[in-house]
Amino acid sequence: MSKAPEKVAFAMEVNSKLNELIEWIIENTPNKKHTLHKDDFVEVQEEFRKIACGLDAQTLEPEPSEGGAQYVSVTPAPWP
Repeated sequence: MSKAPEKVAFAMEVNSKLNELIEWIIENTPNKKHTLHKDDFVEVQEEFRKIACGLDAQTLEPEPSEGGAQYVSVTPAPWP
């Protein structure tokens, strides 16, 4: 069985919680001279999305139970 629906639900929940946290940070920042804006958190949101969706090299491959490879070499080739 594919874990895609679970990953999507998890990613959506992470995004929702992160947005709530960002709003709280903006509203409650103690430094009123230098206010924060949503644009200040774009990179953080993108990184959280990648992590929550599992967008790294190893998770793009299907699991062995889903027909993927049993072994994936992650050792780089030696320099020529």
